[in-house]
Amino acid sequence: MKETSFTFASPADGLDIHVLLVEPTGDTKGTILMAHGVMEYKERYLPMMRVFAENGFVCAMNDHRGYGKSIKNADDYGYTYEQGANGMMMDTRALGNWMMKKYYGKKHFLYGHSMGALLAVNYLKTHSKELHGAILSALPAANPAASIGKQYLRIWQGIKGARFRDQVTAKLVFDRYINRFKAEGSQNAWINSDPERVKAYEEDPMCGGLLTIDGYRALIDLMASAYDAKSFQNVQSAMPVEILAGSDDPCANGETGARKGREFLKSAGFTRASYTMYPGMRHEIHNEPDGERVITDMVNQLMAWL
Repeated sequence: MKETSFTFASPADGLDIHVLLVEPTGDTKGTILMAHGVMEYKERYLPMMRVFAENGFVCAMNDHRGYGKSIKNADDYGYTYEQGANGMMMDTRALGNWMMKKYYGKKHFLYGHSMGALLAVNYLKTHSKELHGAILSALPAANPAASIGKQYLRIWQGIKGARFRDQVTAKLVFDRYINRFKAEGSQNAWINSDPERVKAYEEDPMCGGLLTIDGYRALIDLMASAYDAKSFQNVQSAMPVEILAGSDDPCANGETGARKGREFLKSAGFTRASYTMYPGMRHEIHNEPDGERVITDMVNQLMAWL
């Protein structure tokens, strides 16, 4: 296989967006446009991308603005340069358009994890007719307080500025996840059942930490927009959408959240929406001790959709 890194200028503001592309050496069966979660970066998905490529799929993932290498300097971590959710969407659509042109005639698929799953749902609003299937990993459960959070952050940004790193918002967003496994002694225990993998996440300088108010606004705006049923129009109803979730994931709210997510997508017009549960797994199902099974299941699903 071939692994390549490149950049493109964001259509939102010209920011250099860094991309990781993994291509198979043999025939290309299809492409997968991928979107990572909050407080992480694209290289964490390289093992998954290699498995996809070994099975004939071209994979591309960009660092979202404010994450990984898509920043101007280290102090900009978690800062979208005030382009917010819309800027993130424009960047992802630009990469998707590039893939469809470069691999014209191939079948195109979409994958998003966590925040990336929210971004993927937003992508489906306008681009479902270009796709042959979508996988939503650890789709965050709808939060009815998102609209209140949007108002709070708009006011707070006016007072503190877009670059302010807000501990209060961090607690509002993540405390209910943290408290689920508080006895384990790590505020990140909710992401993985394996303490060693949690430790690796915490020791990675490009993961975790506080976002800026601007970054939190982008996250909440993605959620509010993803669950805005009225904004789904003329979707490809027959396109399959699969939600994958760990039963012990407090962000996705386990099977209750996955079931509600499926019903929401069906109400938005995706009649083939479904979900698969992974007992005992937490948020990063692909990084769990049995994460290889999750990746294998995704490969099998993609093959079935060809």
